[in-house]
Amino acid sequence: MSNRSARRQAGFLLAGSLVLCCLAAQAQPIRLTPPARTEAGKEQPAAADPAPQQLAPPVQSNTLPTGMAAPPPAVMPSMQPVQAAPLAPSPATPAAETGPGQKAPDFVIQPLKAPDPSSAGLLDDSNGGLGSAMWQGSSRAQALQALGVLPAPVSGPALRDLQRRLLLSVAEVPPGNVAAPSLLGLRVTQLYRLGRLADAERLGSPPPRDLKDPIFRELPFELALLKNDLPKACEIAAAGLREEATSTWQKAAVLCRYSNKDIAGGDLALSLWRDGPKEAGAGNDAAFSALAAALRGDARAKVDTLGAGAGPLHFAMLRATNRQLPRDTLDAASPALLVALVGYDKADAELRLTAAERAVSYGALPPELLAEAYAAAEIPEAQRAGLMAGIASGKDKSVRAAALLYQSARATAEPKARAELIKRAYDLALARDLLLATAAVYKPLLNNLVPNEGSIAAAPAVIRLALAAGETGAARLWRNILLALPPERDNAGEIAAEAWPLLLIAGEDGEWRDSRYEAWLNAQADLSPADRNNRAAQLLTLAEAAGIAVPPERWDSLLTAAAAGDRRGAPSIAVWRNLQRASAAKAKAETVALALAMLGGNGSLDVDGQSLATALGALRDVGLAAEAKQIALDAALLRGL
Repeated sequence: MSNRSARRQAGFLLAGSLVLCCLAAQAQPIRLTPPARTEAGKEQPAAADPAPQQLAPPVQSNTLPTGMAAPPPAVMPSMQPVQAAPLAPSPATPAAETGPGQKAPDFVIQPLKAPDPSSAGLLDDSNGGLGSAMWQGSSRAQALQALGVLPAPVSGPALRDLQRRLLLSVAEVPPGNVAAPSLLGLRVTQLYRLGRLADAERLGSPPPRDLKDPIFRELPFELALLKNDLPKACEIAAAGLREEATSTWQKAAVLCRYSNKDIAGGDLALSLWRDGPKEAGAGNDAAFSALAAALRGDARAKVDTLGAGAGPLHFAMLRATNRQLPRDTLDAASPALLVALVGYDKADAELRLTAAERAVSYGALPPELLAEAYAAAEIPEAQRAGLMAGIASGKDKSVRAAALLYQSARATAEPKARAELIKRAYDLALARDLLLATAAVYKPLLNNLVPNEGSIAAAPAVIRLALAAGETGAARLWRNILLALPPERDNAGEIAAEAWPLLLIAGEDGEWRDSRYEAWLNAQADLSPADRNNRAAQLLTLAEAAGIAVPPERWDSLLTAAAAGDRRGAPSIAVWRNLQRASAAKAKAETVALALAMLGGNGSLDVDGQSLATALGALRDVGLAAEAKQIALDAALLRGL
């Protein structure tokens, strides 16, 4: 071989080796980093790059209309910030080439560690996220435990919004085993329990291949049942049954077989479920057994309850039998199921309207839909006068009464008459524990209500409804009208004094004023000394939680009444203890989760004053002062301050 040929062959071999080397390097993610220099001039590996800014798509509506297109995917963990390992010399850059007198390479090559899929989310700093570093200061186990104690359902809007933001935020999660239960799977589960169906679907779609949480298959199954898409639900269930014969999929097989008139197949599936392990829930569901018999065609089967564990599967079986909805279903229904019950034509109108009220109170439906349902309620003209008399006397607290008041208030243009109807709606909402949902429904009417001297008696109700609806400007306007009147005019001075704490906490009255506090105390003269002091302690607690400086002597005056105490429910000592630890460590996400667990989910914030102060103080300590203020305002409204 000639020298020219030999050189050409060697050149081809060298080029081929370089191509193979580059392809091998591209087979996994790489990071190119210029090496750093020490003060002595020696080159060292550079530190990890700063975490990139995470982007997330905007959050869509929580409603799930029939025929809804597939939701866009969540921000995938491949975009998440990761902690780079210290850079070591690459095989392509031997140590011998970086010795004394040698020129160092311009770049070193280091494979990136695979990101954790649980870091994905829908919210970042630009649209309500709590920050990509919100889990800093918490271990993996602590994060799982904190998310696991979140309350659901949640009827307080401020609490619910904070919990939703916690669950949807893009954030680097603590290192640890990514196997089930994963942090992402737990977040999807909690969103579903809240009734945030669209959010849960978007966050969990498509499920990461590395995560095997049951929720990633069960959620699409239950959503298909709620949308009355039985073919899709059965397709998902068949795939789940092939993968693992759990009680859930065996029960689904009963529904699918019987619905397709496959009696033999349904009988077999029912038998397999009954013979399964009892500790896994097999055979231990009397309501399901009754529904299966009815679906099979047994006319004697009685379905008078869906049971305490009523879910989409039970409801789908009932719907397939065309039977009436048992009245106790509302007491056990989850927010997601309540949404489906609103559209069930075999349920009576009052039950469906009540389901709509509860779904709105849990945030599973927008208040506009409840307003439409109230407006569409059919109330015969012959019954209206008697129903209105029952409302005025306080004897009628039905959902029909709520619908009639809304229809009447919307149809009345005269300010004084409308204000009186809104006052009655407020009283009824308190009696039915629906204050916050009612305020959201009446928000448009409150904005169009002009205060005048003839509607002073309705001012307390209007001010409270306006604050509960987030219309602080309207509340301030009504209070200013009261202040402009002589104090003795229809008790205008007393009404203004009683409204002061709410406007103070809402940020509409500036700083603390002793004169207004004294006026408020004087307005509580009809209460017993113990109740009066208890209300004063609640006011001081909530004011401080909202970031208002309360003079220490105001607390001193209550020391002698401390024995009366606040007899509300006390939280778990474990939650309290861990909240103290997380708050001290500035572990933001864990602090939020534990504060929410301490405050509870029933919307009444029915915890003792010390627990309320601890939870709201912890939120302020991790930079959530505005959220703490809104929760304090909700608590003041619900406690009747």
